[in-house]
Amino acid sequence: MKNRIFEIKRICLSGILAIAMLVSASAFAQDSFDHSSLVVVKVQDLTNSQYGELSSALAPVNQYSLEYVCLQSGIIVLRYYHNFTEKGYVNQAIKSALRRYGKINRIEVVFVDISPESSTQC
Repeated sequence: MKNRIFEIKRICLSGILAIAMLVSASAFAQDSFDHSSLVVVKVQDLTNSQYGELSSALAPVNQYSLEYVCLQSGIIVLRYYHNFTEKGYVNQAIKSALRRYGKINRIEVVFVDISPESSTQC
């Protein structure tokens, strides 16, 4: 009886997990963006390992493209594809992504240029 209850719980949890994964994947599966931004970010005390983590994490995400990095100065230049029209939203999204993907906390967005262009990338 205990084994049967355990099996039912396991199946239910597996189903819930599968549904959650499908919902989250569809929420982030947007491939069409109306704008792109060239963003210059200054990261205090940027390390090689932080940059490695960031570049590895962003590589499979089609919304970001790392264009340039200088570890000595802590400068990161990236292209960000999005649907925002305000620089403040881009600033917040970039800071959030760097914290999430690169575990980088001391971030200053130095420059944002929003351009209306499609997200078709090479």
